[in-house]
Amino acid sequence: MKPTFGSPTEIDQRLAQAQSANLIKLTPISKNLGMKVAGIDLKHKLSSEQVSTIYDALIRHKLLVFKKIGINHEQQVRFTYELSEASPNVGAPTIGHTVFGHVNKFPEIFSVYQGETSKPKNIERYEANAEKHPWSGYHCDITACVNPPSIGMLRGEIIPQGVGDTNFGNLAAAYNTLDESTKKEIETLKAEHEFKYGKTKGTEAGDSIASRRMISHHPLVTVHPDTGERILFNSPGFLKFVVGMSEEDSDALLHKIWEHSVEYTVRHVWDQGDLVVWDERSTTHRAPTDIYSSGSERQLYRTTLVGKELNGADGSVSQIVEGEPMLSCEEELASQMHMNRTGSSATGNGFGGAFPEPS
Repeated sequence: MKPTFGSPTEIDQRLAQAQSANLIKLTPISKNLGMKVAGIDLKHKLSSEQVSTIYDALIRHKLLVFKKIGINHEQQVRFTYELSEASPNVGAPTIGHTVFGHVNKFPEIFSVYQGETSKPKNIERYEANAEKHPWSGYHCDITACVNPPSIGMLRGEIIPQGVGDTNFGNLAAAYNTLDESTKKEIETLKAEHEFKYGKTKGTEAGDSIASRRMISHHPLVTVHPDTGERILFNSPGFLKFVVGMSEEDSDALLHKIWEHSVEYTVRHVWDQGDLVVWDERSTTHRAPTDIYSSGSERQLYRTTLVGKELNGADGSVSQIVEGEPMLSCEEELASQMHMNRTGSSATGNGFGGAFPEPS
């Protein structure tokens, strides 16, 4: 499959030209992944040339950080829609969260709040489990869907001091640095991804998960549609086992690749007004676990863009086991209206409605 946007070398050449023309300024974050972006004002409508340049930077460097830009809900939503036009492999914005709903008046936005009101009942056990393995908590968003998000975006509104950082990992680098024997072993394998209750069983959130059960099989090695890069597509938060393997062999292989993957990570230290954008197809990320014990609160706002089924290095494609594909925000809202009128969803994709923002 020919990459839509050319090889990494071709993308580098376009980005060098864009920087020479002062369209964008990129500063490396770390050797593993990421660029700080300057020279683009997201408070105003972007030109098609600016959007294309941002998208080139995103698929090449996988993580973009716009520091302290202080945009609002409306501006974040507009930028999300602008990115949806950047590639045929990127869909429209999703509903805030496929399972947990959205904030009032902005159906594309999901409120990511951590604080006293969201604190797990057994905080000691929760934090201990979160640190059980170096890969604990890492995930790509909603990979239980057959077409998980293509792009994710978080904006920092309330930021505590000294806690609440977010980790990101480079899954292309993780694949490239595997030994040849492991590459050969995993090239044709598929893994089952499922959205499970976890600590939410018996709660309102747990009921939402139960009402919208999702299971999909994804190739363990995927090919990025826009760059042609091979990706070690692993999402420990959703990935349950390797299809066709015994539990023992599956666990051994997954633990091996998960431990390897966390060698290619970077930590983002939040400032108020930051906007972080990542390529969901080639990165993984992890939320902090130190918020609750610190007594702090953190408020972020997330938008995501619909993705496509993932293509495997062996030519295979993601498959639904249970549930429905991820829809755009517009499609989800239409489905909810139909469900309200008839008592059943036109698509099978009912979701929990608007979530009020914390005061």
